[in-house]
Amino acid sequence: MNTDISSFNQWIEAWDHFYEKEKELVDLDPNAALVSSVSSDGKPNARVILIKDVSQEGFTFYTNYESRKGKELFHNLEGHITWYSRAQGASIRVQGKVKKINTNLSDEYFSSRDRNAQISASISKQSYDVDSREVLDKEFQEFAEAHEGKKIKRPDHWGGNNHYAFKSRSMEKQR
Repeated sequence: MNTDISSFNQWIEAWDHFYEKEKELVDLDPNAALVSSVSSDGKPNARVILIKDVSQEGFTFYTNYESRKGKELFHNLEGHITWYSRAQGASIRVQGKVKKINTNLSDEYFSSRDRNAQISASISKQSYDVDSREVLDKEFQEFAEAHEGKKIKRPDHWGGNNHYAFKSRSMEKQR
């Protein structure tokens, strides 16, 4: 298949082509992308997320809904994702609507995560000040001990987001 990004008719064909190649070229987090949102007072924010699934439905990633990112994305249900491959000199940008995915899918993904990641998501106070690392470590340890030998249920404040575009899906080859 031609590697000129403008030759793709469908955004998902371009994604599949460039992402599969990226997984061969990059060892660490080839699924890393930048998600951007806007605060209620109009200030832009961007942070790195890991794309966990891509389909005709859009790009799926997981987050703490109570974090600044979660609050901003669901304030106006709009956001932007940019995936960039330095190795290939290509980027795929998606601007559009954000929605929460089915809770069963969030539960399934959460249960597949490492136990430490489950604990971290459960106690997370993302985007809030914490007193110290020691306080976090203690809370982590207490939660781990309280749930020893038990399945950890996905917290309501954590789950998947599906980012899909009504306005535009654009792809570009960098020079």
